[in-house]
This record gives sequence, C-alpha cells and structure tokens, in this order.
Amino acid sequence: MSGRLRLDASGVAEARIGAEGLSTSDRERALEAAGKALAAIFRLRDEGRLGFWNLPSDRDSIEASIALGMEIRDRFEDVVVLGIGGSSLGARAVVSALGGSLRNLWPRRRRGGPRLFFPDNSDPATFRDLLAFLSPESTCFLAITKSGTTAETLSQLAIAREWLGPGHRDRIVAVTDPEKGSLRAIAAEEGWKSLPVPPSVGGRFSVLTAVGLLPVAAAGLDARGLCEGADAMRMRCEEPEPARNPAALLAAVLHALDRRGKRIHVLFSYADALRELGAWYVQLWAESLGKSEAVGPTPLAAVGATDQHSLLQLLMEGPRDKAVIFVTVGDRGEPAPIPVWRPEDPSLGYLGGKTLGELIHAEAVGTQAALEAAGRPTLTLHLPRIDARSIGEFLFLWEAATAIAGHLYGVDPFDQPGVELSKRITQGLLGRKGYEEHAARLRARPAPDPAWILD
Repeated sequence: MSGRLRLDASGVAEARIGAEGLSTSDRERALEAAGKALAAIFRLRDEGRLGFWNLPSDRDSIEASIALGMEIRDRFEDVVVLGIGGSSLGARAVVSALGGSLRNLWPRRRRGGPRLFFPDNSDPATFRDLLAFLSPESTCFLAITKSGTTAETLSQLAIAREWLGPGHRDRIVAVTDPEKGSLRAIAAEEGWKSLPVPPSVGGRFSVLTAVGLLPVAAAGLDARGLCEGADAMRMRCEEPEPARNPAALLAAVLHALDRRGKRIHVLFSYADALRELGAWYVQLWAESLGKSEAVGPTPLAAVGATDQHSLLQLLMEGPRDKAVIFVTVGDRGEPAPIPVWRPEDPSLGYLGGKTLGELIHAEAVGTQAALEAAGRPTLTLHLPRIDARSIGEFLFLWEAATAIAGHLYGVDPFDQPGVELSKRITQGLLGRKGYEEHAARLRARPAPDPAWILD
C-alpha cells in the first residue's frame, strides 16, 4: 500500500452505483474541463498570482515561524490563539490532528508543549471563562489577522492586553500584513514580536504561513513535516494530465457531480483527530466557491462513526443531492483490543478479540458500501496514517482542488465579497466612523410584522 495520500473516486462511477453515477463520457468531459482549468491555474502560478502554491517550499518563512514557535513552546504553559475564520481554523485543525483530540488534557511531558486554546468567537462567556482558567504569568497570546482590522480579534486582544498587565510586551505575538492594518502599527508601537502574512495569500489558504505554522510549532508539533507533506502533494499537483493529478481529479469529479444535482458535498472523516479538518474544509469550499446564485456547492462535515447515528439516514434515503467524501486512516497506532466478554451474548460475542481499530474500519467500509448500494456517489481520501506529512498532503490537496474548482464553476475562489456587508453593518452599529450609513439603513428597515412573532 502506498505511503502517501490516495484518492479513490471509483465510487462515483455509473458502472458501480447505477444511473446516479458518472458515465465514461461524463468522466472524459469532466477531465477535459479540468485540464483547461489546470492550465489556467498554472498560468497564475507562473505569473506569481497564486500566492499559496509555493508556500510549502518557502524555507525562510517556514523556519522563521518554527524558530519563534519553539521560543513560545519552551517558555509558556498556555497559548491562546486570537483569530477567526482562516486565522484560526487551519491551525486548530492541524493541532487537533497531530496532537489528538484530547491533547490539552495530557500532562505537558506527553503533549510536548503548552496547551493551545482557540476562542474563535466573540461569545463573552467563553472568553471570560478561559481567562479565569489561565494565569497571566504563563500565558502567551497569538493575535492573528491578515487584514489587521478584524473586530473579533482586536476586541479580544484589547481584553487580553489589559488582563496581562505591564508584562504584555513579551506575552503577545502578532501575525498580520507586513505593512498595512491596525495590528501592524499597534505591534510596532507596543514592541510585540511579529510575523508577516504574505499579501498574496488569502486567509483560508494561509495555514502553511505563520498563521498556521506558528501555533503548530508553539505546540511542539512537526511543522516541518507538515510542509514536507504539502510540498510532496504540490509536486503531484504539478502534473499537467488531469487524470493523474489528484487535485484536478477531485475538483473535476465534484464539479461533475454538482452538475448532476449533487450540490451538497459531505466530508465524512473516520477519526476524531480529523474533526477540526472538517471545519477547515467547510470554510475553504464554501467561501471560495459560493459566489453565484446559479452555482456553489454546500460543504458539510461529519465524523464517523458518530454521525452514522445522525446524518446517515438522510444520506441513504433523503434527496439525491449529496456526494460523500470518506476520509479513512490506515495505521491508527495502538488499536485498543476489545476483551472477550459474555461470548454467549450475540450482541457482544462477535466483538471479543477484535479491536476498536477494526470496528471503525469496518464501519467506514460498511457505510460506504451501503451508500453505493443505494446509488449514492462516494469518494475516498485514504491517509496511510495521521502524521504531519499526511495532514500536509491533505491540506494542499484541498487548496489546489479549490483553486481548480473555482475555474470550473466560473468564480474567483480567492475573494469573499458576500461577507463584507455584514461586517460593515456590524461596525456601523458599534459606531465606527464612516460606517453610519450602514447602521442607518438597518434602522430604516420596515418594522417586523407581529403576526410572525411569538413571545
């Protein structure tokens, strides 16, 4: 079996699942379109307009993030990442994948570094309770915002600075635009250490910049291995023939299924450690491709076997508007043997002598087989193991596939104009100068019809 990530799209074939699948001619048309999209992506790369593409081999940036991360790792007991969206999701996903879903509960010796917290919401209860749990003397804050103006991040930063007191100068690190934005100016004035976010890299594509690498290194995890895996996938994605290019094939198949009405793309990961990668995928796929009323897939994230007891009924017998991407794992380490207990009980006897690893593998195989029997299209991304290299491969695969899919859908995958109005209204309501008209427009809306309201 290959030691690298494997993409298996055979579960979408008409020959395997019937009329809901893609025919040979469907596949040929999809790959032809993907080839044109791939050529466009390569032109952007060659013109220096594809900012994320060469990040895995940007040694200076990688080593700067690792060096500062190791300083933080050695000095602090707790690290709080202040960021939202692409400034939090990637780092959280990698730390969870490589450190395990229970990492913060382990003693430091087993963790290999400080505890990491990601309060990526403006909910006051969570942030208040987190600060009550932590100690200013042993806590470092990483303030991460590419624009340097993100309201949620700057608000939490203001609270954290006051909470830290006079010692804040060497307990706050900024990761932001190298020149522009409020956070860049504030960091210089306050004397905080800082790292840049390349202007050409969008937030949701920034996990392989300091945005993701600094928290990963601060946790004592393998940031270099992450980049090595991503670089290996990058080289695979340089293949000009789309049938042999994993990102092109992934984008082509999902776009072709979308055109057949399968517009909901469910990432079904069979490992708790991969749960947060699902949230990262949802932002990447939704914010990059949801740009037109006529097109735009809806991503969902699920975890097996847990969500076999929630979403699976809908996936099996609900509307035929979904494609399911399974994420499976080969070597899971210690498989957790199930002891022989009450062998005469038919509900228990067959489990004795097996392992939890065998159980979750059988559940993934069985669920995929059931969906195929119901004529529902599935793909599989198989990781040989959950380690830095495999996670790096996974990250770059989806970033490259997203860029290619943008061309297939006819949208710009690197902007997000649909989120700007919400930000402007919020800032207007809070009294930001220059945004008064947005608050006034909100207040001028017709009053709600009482017929639709229950108290």
